[in-house]
Amino acid sequence: MTEDLFKDYQERIDLLDENIRELAVKYAEEFYRANQCSKEEALERGIVRAEMEKRKI
Repeated sequence: MTEDLFKDYQERIDLLDENIRELAVKYAEEFYRANQCSKEEALERGIVRAEMEKRKI
């Protein structure tokens, strides 16, 4: 389901670090379903959250 949800943004997802990619998409799906925001906004929020978690911010 997640793969289909963000398939329009696959190029953006592919640019991410392998360690971040899966986590970012997981968070993006959570943001999209819970916050009623756009897919693009949810993906960006997911990426930021995953990056912050990786850096322990």
